[in-house]
Amino acid sequence: VLFTDEAELALCKHLMRLPAVLGAIEAELKPSILCEYMFELSTKFNQFYERCSVVGAESEELKLSRLALCETTARTLDFCLGLLGIQTVDRI
Repeated sequence: VLFTDEAELALCKHLMRLPAVLGAIEAELKPSILCEYMFELSTKFNQFYERCSVVGAESEELKLSRLALCETTARTLDFCLGLLGIQTVDRI
């Protein structure tokens, strides 16, 4: 993954926190921790998406890197929602 903007790095760091968040949920038995994580993840993804062009990236390598961040974020949110028993849809 390439980082040319602080928003990309912030999003990636937040995605990497998931194992620690799951550990805290297990230790404290507080599913609200997961909700807070998902809210923060959504906020960081929105900041990334506003600041970093995905389709219009400067290079193909950067475009693929940003697409990977988008895909990882989507999968992480889907996983977290599943843990809460919330089903997601593929298309609207």
